[in-house]
Amino acid sequence: MPPAMLRAASRCRTLLLAVALACAAGLVHALPELGQPAPELRGTSFSGARLDLAQMRGKVVLVNFYSSYCKFCAYEIGTLEAFYEEHRQDGFEVIAVGVDAPEDRERVARMLGIYNLPGTMAATLEESGFARRYATPTAFVIDREGILRHRIVGAKGPKHYQELVLPLLRR
Repeated sequence: MPPAMLRAASRCRTLLLAVALACAAGLVHALPELGQPAPELRGTSFSGARLDLAQMRGKVVLVNFYSSYCKFCAYEIGTLEAFYEEHRQDGFEVIAVGVDAPEDRERVARMLGIYNLPGTMAATLEESGFARRYATPTAFVIDREGILRHRIVGAKGPKHYQELVLPLLRR
């Protein structure tokens, strides 16, 4: 085998070994699968309240990964707040998970406080079967039985909530 091919094969083995070790160490999460039970998510919200996705069974939950620097997140947050306020009494809950750097914690908390949305930082979660970062915004919709029903990548408008969340609230 030519030397260049040997070097390439060696780099591939090294990369595969690194990925295998990261997976074994729990650093890489598989993308949660639709139709399966939602992964665990536990921590403390910015308000000090406990967040535990498993304790929200019986409600429809939107777990929204976002960044305070993301223009698409800024676009959707007012719509999310309005839908949350309108349907909270129907059993709709939101967990906003900031993927910003830890030093931006106050910025994320301030943004969520302005919009009256419960949330926390990905870096401070005690338990999470979700990845620490997704392209922002990315949301997961979980039904009343705790099953992951939808994954939405990109900004969500009113139509998303009407088509994906309202049918789950009516069940």
